[in-house]
Amino acid sequence: MTNSSYGTLNLVKKFVIQAVLLISVALAAIALFGPGRQTSLPFGQQTPENKNLKIGTSNVKIEIADSAEERRKGLGGRQSLATDSGMLFIFEKPGKYGFWMKGLSFPLDMIWVRDKKVVDVIKNALVPETGTKDEDLPIYMPREEVDMVLEVNGGFADGNGIKIGDIVEVAP
Repeated sequence: MTNSSYGTLNLVKKFVIQAVLLISVALAAIALFGPGRQTSLPFGQQTPENKNLKIGTSNVKIEIADSAEERRKGLGGRQSLATDSGMLFIFEKPGKYGFWMKGLSFPLDMIWVRDKKVVDVIKNALVPETGTKDEDLPIYMPREEVDMVLEVNGGFADGNGIKIGDIVEVAP
């Protein structure tokens, strides 16, 4: 073989090795982060954690908001919420946590919970008028300290007979 043949052979070997490495990395990425996989990376679309919650005699499919970022975003920016679904805000310790309707386009019921019992209900919190300044938005507060807040579509509490004292259970 001539020197040019060895040079061509070395280039082909390098190309094949690089192609195999690239394909291996792509397959590993698909296996780790592909469709149906939940990721905690700070970029890309993340799948919310969904669970079932029983409140009184009603069942609700919920998303959990248990980090500061998830609680800050809440349901803001959504156009609607599926029937019999909601978001459960979980706090590390009981407190009087204020909620507002910033960025919402549909009314909500806010069900305030402490030690797995409903302690307060705010029904049909209204959507703010377009152009309302943040400082002019009403802040909804529970009557007493809570460790969870369930947000559901406005009318859910009345439609399902939710009342103070009802038991709240989150399915594992």
